[in-house]
Amino acid sequence: MSLKQLVERVLENNKVIRSKRAEKDIAATGIERASAAFQPLASISAMRGLSRQKNTFEEELIRQNLGIYERESNDYAVGISQLLSSGAKVEAKASLSSFLTNNRDPKRPPGVNDNRSGLSLSITQPLARDAGQAVTEARLDVARLDTQVAEHASRDTEISVVAEAIIAYYDLVLAQQRVASAHEKIRSGERLLSEAQAMFRQGRLPKAEVWEVENALARFQSALSEARQGERERMNRLRTQLMAAGTDSAAAISATDPLPEVSEREIRLDDSLGVALQRREDFLMRKVQIEREGIQLAYAQNQALPRIDLIASYGVNGLDYSRRQALRMSQMQDYPTWSLGLQVSVPLGENLQAKADMAAAALRREDALLGLKSLEVQIANDIDTTLGLRTSVAQRWALWKQIHGRELQQLELERRKFTAGRSDTREVLLREERVINARLAEQEQQMAFGRAEVLLLAAQGTLLDGFR
Repeated sequence: MSLKQLVERVLENNKVIRSKRAEKDIAATGIERASAAFQPLASISAMRGLSRQKNTFEEELIRQNLGIYERESNDYAVGISQLLSSGAKVEAKASLSSFLTNNRDPKRPPGVNDNRSGLSLSITQPLARDAGQAVTEARLDVARLDTQVAEHASRDTEISVVAEAIIAYYDLVLAQQRVASAHEKIRSGERLLSEAQAMFRQGRLPKAEVWEVENALARFQSALSEARQGERERMNRLRTQLMAAGTDSAAAISATDPLPEVSEREIRLDDSLGVALQRREDFLMRKVQIEREGIQLAYAQNQALPRIDLIASYGVNGLDYSRRQALRMSQMQDYPTWSLGLQVSVPLGENLQAKADMAAAALRREDALLGLKSLEVQIANDIDTTLGLRTSVAQRWALWKQIHGRELQQLELERRKFTAGRSDTREVLLREERVINARLAEQEQQMAFGRAEVLLLAAQGTLLDGFR
């Protein structure tokens, strides 16, 4: 598996990443939920009712000494209401009441009811509390910002998990090279053992030196077993991130990409920090949270205002024995009804709830600002540490590369001395092992440099740029 394939599979299968994406999708539903407040609402009602009540003395005079007043009706109403971004609530309503009372006109046509119709439009516009687009859309704005926070959190999780996966991949590459080095030592030991046994049979080598090579070979085989176990552990770390069980034969992972090359390119702290403050998802998330808390504070301040509503309504109504005639605009327009006024509602004394809400909102915003500053300091320190690690590892890698080169030269010299009979198998075996160990130490520093590069890119928020 190549590194790019690993990253693609981690982004697709990792449980933590998928959980964060689900949280982001859940947060996105809050936008629709908040938008529903501005959705037109239709209301339809149909009711049948009977009312019987005793008349007052005055009603007795009007209602022809009936004693009891009885009214039976079928009432119908259709209305549409909507909240506007200004905070106004508008409602249009049409109604029809078909009724019959026991106080009947002798001139009434037989079998018919009175029909009263009505058309009305009403508006309630807040002038203080709940007034204005910023307040009315505050919940929608908060929902949008919550979605942005969830998106930043999701991408931040992707970077964290992918960084861990890449480091685990480099660990696996190094583990595979340890296994290869162990095999190389065994092959070298087997070759030297064969030579030593041949020289012993010829009487040119004492038995003790054969035992020395045999002991070294056993030590190399033990090291191979340990290296294989290390390779398995690192493979299972990747399997866990890919949600692949070790019992699945298809889940076997072999790293095909080499360790990254060591670069001596210098990176300035200010440049890296500038990139991080523009690209780090957790830093951007903190800035969105500050904006969110600012909206919450402004909303809490608005809720501390008194409620002053401008209320206006206009309507027309009609009355006729015929429903069709009652619903005609020509019949209703001569009977208008309107009202216009102010409605004020204020708590007696201090608004304790609004005061508490404002204090809490102000503290949350202050905490968000403090968190942003703290994170900025942490990012700067993380980048400084990572840049220092990167430089230190590059220096150690260069030194081990020199050591490896010198060990190769000494091995070549020792082999020539052995061929000339001026050295023994133990020295040759020791030199070959030192060459392999020096190369492995060089690769370990190369792996450490790759880890430092991953940590630097993750600290800058640019780790996934190379995989998109």
